[in-house]
Amino acid sequence: IDLRVLKTFFALPAGYVFLTPEEAALVNTRAGRPLVPSTVIGSGLEPAASSVTDRVALDRLGLPARFVLYLGRVDRNKGCEMLLEYYREYLDGGGDTSLVLAGPSTLAIPDDPRIRALGYVSDEVREALLTHAALLVVPSPYESLSMVLLEAWNHGTPALVNARCHVLDGQVRRANAGLSFRSSREFQEALSWLLTHEAARRELGRQGLAYVDQEYRWPTVLSRVEALLAEVSSRRAAAG
Repeated sequence: IDLRVLKTFFALPAGYVFLTPEEAALVNTRAGRPLVPSTVIGSGLEPAASSVTDRVALDRLGLPARFVLYLGRVDRNKGCEMLLEYYREYLDGGGDTSLVLAGPSTLAIPDDPRIRALGYVSDEVREALLTHAALLVVPSPYESLSMVLLEAWNHGTPALVNARCHVLDGQVRRANAGLSFRSSREFQEALSWLLTHEAARRELGRQGLAYVDQEYRWPTVLSRVEALLAEVSSRRAAAG
């Protein structure tokens, strides 16, 4: 996005579609001017299936009653090396809630019974994890839109995210559906607070679901796309 050739490119599109306000701000800054017409559409989600209410799939895996979830590729570029380091420090400091990692791993997982790496999981297990996790942690420093964060909120599950990622921090603030961290100490304090304030944690999850209902359902997303296309068409007609 820092290539000089893009300044010429940014003059060509008839309109611009962005996933988040942070993405729009970044591209506008790099372009050196407001890019119009444009819209922030997010991404569409169907309501979560209401059928996954029991823990059968999780019990088969021997998962504890309460756990923190990481869902996705277990990779250094996704912030997972930092996550594992911070989580070990949380456990060494007296924390007792397990971390469950679901996704393919390129990292060595610490030999600790309170850190479970499941690898690839079935859709059934994935849905059960999102439904029953105490919270989702998203440590990635690089995101343009975190679908797994939206999926957690779609299940009413709050989140703890890396504040150094402007997109994640902005999503959590707009939704008021979790906390952010910038250091191991902040991570441990935020994690401990979320795990010891059950009513507040559940309320954050409900607010996340309400935010998804408001911003990320398909009719809302498609209406934004259609409004942009109508504006592009109107501008072309006026110019032509």
